[in-house]
Amino acid sequence: MGLFNRLGREVEQFKQTAKESAEEAHDYRCAECDARFSTEHDYCPDCGEDAIVETADEE
Repeated sequence: MGLFNRLGREVEQFKQTAKESAEEAHDYRCAECDARFSTEHDYCPDCGEDAIVETADEE
């Protein structure tokens, strides 16, 4: 059973690392719902707001 527990922890760590890396790769985000995009949009496809900002502005 220890093998499956260790494997489960490693898979979860991989998922978290991949999610963090994906979030860092997006150049734009919605200021309302925090959805992130790789390309600029006139409005957020998730919530419809027009508050799209560049993620580089946050740093």
